[in-house]
Parts: sequence; C-alpha cells; structure tokens
Amino acid sequence: MTLEEILADIRSDRVKKVIMDCDAYNDIDDQYAIAFALASDKIDVLSINATLFNNYRCNGYEDGMRRSHAEIVKILKLLDRDEVPVYEGCIRPLNEDDGNDGWTDSPAVQNIINTVKNSDEMVYIIATGAATNVACALRADKSIWDNLCILWLGSNTFDNIGCSEFNVGQDPIACRYMTNCGVNMMLVPCVGPNETGAQVLIIDQDNIKNIKGDNDVARFFREDLPELSYPGESVWFHHLWDVAVPAILNRPEAFDLSIVMAGRMRGDDIWVMEPNRHNILYMRKIQKEVAMGDYFDMMNKLVKEKNV
Repeated sequence: MTLEEILADIRSDRVKKVIMDCDAYNDIDDQYAIAFALASDKIDVLSINATLFNNYRCNGYEDGMRRSHAEIVKILKLLDRDEVPVYEGCIRPLNEDDGNDGWTDSPAVQNIINTVKNSDEMVYIIATGAATNVACALRADKSIWDNLCILWLGSNTFDNIGCSEFNVGQDPIACRYMTNCGVNMMLVPCVGPNETGAQVLIIDQDNIKNIKGDNDVARFFREDLPELSYPGESVWFHHLWDVAVPAILNRPEAFDLSIVMAGRMRGDDIWVMEPNRHNILYMRKIQKEVAMGDYFDMMNKLVKEKNV
C-alpha cells in the first residue's frame, strides 16, 4: 500500500490489525492506551510487546522490559483479556557496534516478523516507547516492510527542531534507524508549539471523575493509576501521551493527518529538513475535546463490560 492508501485505510471504518509495543511500567499512560485500544471496535489487538526502558522505576533496561511485560499481563487480566499474547522484548538498546544491519533478537522481534508475514492485510504497529523491538524487526527481515505501518509516539514536531524526549533517549540509534530508513510510518509527536503534539491530552483531578462506576476496573483507572504517578499529591494532572496513537485509529477525524517529507533525526537529536527525503504520515494537531471524549467513552465501555 502507498502512504495515500494507508491514510485512506486509517480514515476508513475497517477494523485494523494491531500489534502494540510499549513500555507499560515506565509510566501510567501506557495502561490507559492499552485499555483504549482493547475497547475500540476499530482495533483488533493481535498481541502486545514489552519494550525496554530505564528510569527510577527499574534497575536497568532488561529489568524495565520485564516489569513492563508483567504490567501488560496485569492489565489484560484486569480487563478479562488475558487471551491476548504478550511478548518480552529486547533487553538492551542498539549501539554503534551493531552496524547498519545489526539487530538483537527477542520474542517481540519474532512476533512482529511472524505476524506481518502471516497477515493477509496491513498490520499497524502502535509503538509508544523505545523503538528497539521495531527497529530490530525491520533490520532482521526487510520483506515485512511492505505489509506494515508503524504509528510511533515519539520525538517532537519537525518545527520544534530538537527531537529528543524520553522515547528517543531510551534508544536513539533505533529511533534514528526507524525514522530514516523509509518504512511506512506515522510520526505522532509528543510536543510542539501552539499546543500541538500529544501533550494536549491531559487527565486531571477533575476530568478523571468522568470514569464512572465502582468495580475494580473503574477504581484502578480512576484512582489507583493516578496515585502511582503522583503519590500524596492533592492536585495533579498527567499527559496521556500514549493514548494519542490508538485514538487516531479509533477516530481519525479528530486528528490533522497528512503526508509530509520526513525530517532526518541527526546524531545530536536535532531534526534537519533536507531535500529529496522519503515521505511519512504525520500527525499535526489534535481536536483534544473530541479525543478526550472518546477516551472516557472507551474507559466507561470497559467498566460496563466488566459488570456483564
């Protein structure tokens, strides 16, 4: 499929086959994104990969990946969706010694390759963390490129110049490879000027009350997750960065999506706009009220399903 055909497909009502690739223990927005995708009638979640991360919540990249794997399993069990397979990802970021065709293997890498190869239709990869698993799959088997499209939450808008943020910082080499190689992808930027990027999706102490009900699902997403993020705080808010990606597949009309020439992610994490680059799909802006309304609809759908 061409980018034009992929964009038309995204805007259609066809149910999309999806692999999620996320660092679910890193923060709380991954859990909301997983729940959103599972609740959407337009998304068929085939599997979920755990990708690596390293911050104060873990003891190195491998531990971060394994904690994310456990967190994904926990969320699926809570939502009675533990039939969805979960795969462990790569245990270290790529490095310069890996070379242009270098890659590290993992169950997640093989899951991407096998799923795409065995699919009779386009597979969308919702990638909301480090690009390690995705980049390794792309390097390992280039025959899968034509039958997938990566929707990556990472970096910042092209007009923001600097592209470094958490996901880029976890594996810059994998991110540069993925954004520079020419594979079908959509960049969903985190931050941009004039309230652009996924930063506009926010939960706070007031709107979180839009998650109704009193079962374990409602309490977890309305109360337990916010407490994990900001323990002891009486006033809080949190960006729902990762929710932006499944939200695009669920209601694309709420997003300004276009085909643009890709920026080049330079080694010093600066976007450089050069002539004769390949094109990618690009998310310019979000109608945040529409997207947030969808988010609460999806969460309340899950709450009701738990009561059935």
